[in-house]
Amino acid sequence: MWELIVLPALVGSSLLWGAIQVKRQRRLEKWLRAAKSCGLQVEKGSVWESRLELKARAGPLEVRIEPFGRNKYGARIVIVVPEPPEFASVKICRARDKPLWSREIEVGDESFDRTFYVAGPVRLVRALLDAKVRRLLIRKNAKGGIEIVQGELRVETSDREIRELVPILLKLGHQLAQAQDTVRLLADHARRDPEAGVRLQNLLLLIHELPEDPRTAVALRTALADPSPRVRLRAAKELGAEGRDVLLALAGSKGDDALSAQAISILGGELPFEHARSILALALDRHRLLTAGACLERLGHSQDAADVETLAKVMAGEENELAVAAALALGATGNAAAEPPLLLALEKERKDLQVAAATALGRAGSAAAVLPLQEAAERSALHPELRKAARQAITDIQSRLSGASPGQLSLATSEAGQLSLAHEVGQLSLAAGAAPVRAEE
Repeated sequence: MWELIVLPALVGSSLLWGAIQVKRQRRLEKWLRAAKSCGLQVEKGSVWESRLELKARAGPLEVRIEPFGRNKYGARIVIVVPEPPEFASVKICRARDKPLWSREIEVGDESFDRTFYVAGPVRLVRALLDAKVRRLLIRKNAKGGIEIVQGELRVETSDREIRELVPILLKLGHQLAQAQDTVRLLADHARRDPEAGVRLQNLLLLIHELPEDPRTAVALRTALADPSPRVRLRAAKELGAEGRDVLLALAGSKGDDALSAQAISILGGELPFEHARSILALALDRHRLLTAGACLERLGHSQDAADVETLAKVMAGEENELAVAAALALGATGNAAAEPPLLLALEKERKDLQVAAATALGRAGSAAAVLPLQEAAERSALHPELRKAARQAITDIQSRLSGASPGQLSLATSEAGQLSLAHEVGQLSLAAGAAPVRAEE
């Protein structure tokens, strides 16, 4: 009786197993035809128990095709890249799959950086990821998951796309395997990559890691004519006098406010005052605050009375951070003509401007500034920053007088506005008839 029940079950099971094996065999045959049509040299194609696998080669590249995913026609193509040796430590995967708390390499291509997480030896990664490789990775990722890990290029796909994908992946694999002279590739990317961010990142890597390499110098000189002002700025900064004209042009450009300000800061004392004046006028007219601020800082090194007047006008006329920058620049001039406008600014209601004026008076103030500073400190019980700045300014003025020690200033009775030593340390003496005011430590 049992035999009559078991026998049909065994027969049915064998028939089912046989049908599954037939389907697997047919699927393998499709893979074989696709592989041969792509020029692969097939080394192994097997259907064994539950395992279906095809192995082939294309020159130095090993190719595997295997079932993948829940879809009965889901497949994964694996290209094994044996060279360069460091390639095994490169990891590129979809950004959403990136490991937590991991350090990522940004290549400078916004679209690529948004799509992929990249890790590994920085020099090799940047050498590998040229425009063609990035474009292929992005395009193939749109059709299915693609990643590079442990020296393998892996693509999630389906049976019907194998014939189309294999040639593209082989091209990508061969390109990855050819990255031997990384310095040459980095220099080439710095000059020719279509993405400005990639050109800049490669240039920075050459500057930081290979500053003495002749190819770095060539890349820098080429970058002086780069279409991107950011790239030109960095190259000009590194080349010093050779890049001065480029920096001057960028400083006066009408484009990026931050970039113009950076160019002015890099030039420093190399920016003529007349250039700073003209750039400042345009920047104020167009509300380019960063550029204007950099020009104000430069004019703070001028001894020209006209520049002191310009700084005073900006301080009095602007309602933003430029007023503060102009006040500090006035102090930096050390010019006696800077004191009157700074004393006026000390009386303004804006606390940030008062603090800046007090700080500036510490550098440019004379005896006449001591009492206003003392009064400002006494009025600012609720504003410790102003109180501190005013006290420090008094100390700074004291330190510029020969023989004076902190807290030992007095206003002489013989000549108003002159400072002399007080008899009691910590006392600020006034002209005859005036009540003494103690200078706070």
